[in-house]
Amino acid sequence: MGRFPSEGRIAGTGYNLKEEKVKQFIDATLGSIIDELSKPNGRPSVTLKRRPARVNCFLNEETRALQANENVEDCEVTYSWPGKTAREAWRFGVVMRILGHISEAIQGQFVASKRDIYYLDPEYFGSQRMVDRYIDDISYTIGVDRMALHVAAAAKGLTAGCFKIRLQNGDILNVGEHAEVREKFSMFFLVILTGKQGILISMVENIAEIDLSDVNWILIIEKEGKGYPDLSTRAFLRSMFERNSSATNQITRFVPMYILVDSDPDGMAIMSTYKYGSVAQVHENANLNVPNIEWVGLRSSDVATGVNTAADRPLIPLTLRDRRKAQTMLSKSPVFSEEQEPGWRLELQRMLLMNVKAEIEVLYEYEGGIERWLDKMLSELI
Repeated sequence: MGRFPSEGRIAGTGYNLKEEKVKQFIDATLGSIIDELSKPNGRPSVTLKRRPARVNCFLNEETRALQANENVEDCEVTYSWPGKTAREAWRFGVVMRILGHISEAIQGQFVASKRDIYYLDPEYFGSQRMVDRYIDDISYTIGVDRMALHVAAAAKGLTAGCFKIRLQNGDILNVGEHAEVREKFSMFFLVILTGKQGILISMVENIAEIDLSDVNWILIIEKEGKGYPDLSTRAFLRSMFERNSSATNQITRFVPMYILVDSDPDGMAIMSTYKYGSVAQVHENANLNVPNIEWVGLRSSDVATGVNTAADRPLIPLTLRDRRKAQTMLSKSPVFSEEQEPGWRLELQRMLLMNVKAEIEVLYEYEGGIERWLDKMLSELI
């Protein structure tokens, strides 16, 4: 079995119990397969749980995270060899190869991305989507997060600001030395952003300590994701929320967290995912949501006032997809109910009524640009 082309080390202590569950599952599966192969008419198989396609969720008052109703039944799928069809046999082979790669990663104490696994044999796996699907099914079946499998999605988030990160191996990452973005603002800050200058966010499991002593606020700027921010960024922010939650003195003071997203249904969904979690990862929401995030913008009212009206297309018509997404969020998501986030609900209703949306880039047309707008908004909130 080949080594993974790109790998990151993982801390040895935090995931021992979860790793043990993964090892036990793999050992039990292999033991069962060997037993079946020893029989004249044996039929090796592996059974995985799969999350239901449709899940009814509610907001857990204690964790402030989206949680699935308990009466939802998991779907079990069994793949056998040689199987009833060639495709079933192939699926069995895909699952077993992924389990083999997971076992290698655990034994070697390194972490690989889902993309790494796919490119070990792209012709056999067929598509990245198939690898992603079975990795998620395996973690859900065992009852652990993907990191316990020593598999992670490729990090997409970047961070900049005046702070330091001490890694598990003792290395110090002084993010401020690389943060050109910080010079544009009047306060020290930490900013999480996508597609801009900054430092790639480290996996939380590799971080021993984060020094936020010079940070006055944390700002999340999200431009991508289609409502599903990557798990590495969410886990990084969650670790900061937990640090904030334990801040009881001047040494570990509370640092407020804000978010800036596009004024469109996708932007609202992204904000909801950071604060409450997603339906797609409902079983992990309680360990990933950041309940204290406050919305700094972008609102339709921000575009209506202060923006140069001569700018090219400050407001963009909603697409049919946008309208359907907004209507679904209003009718089905407990987050956008009158009781939970009335301001968010009102913003979606305004979008539908006016049939327009706006992107963060419109703030560059604001007098003084996006930097002055952010300074003004954050100074009012802090």
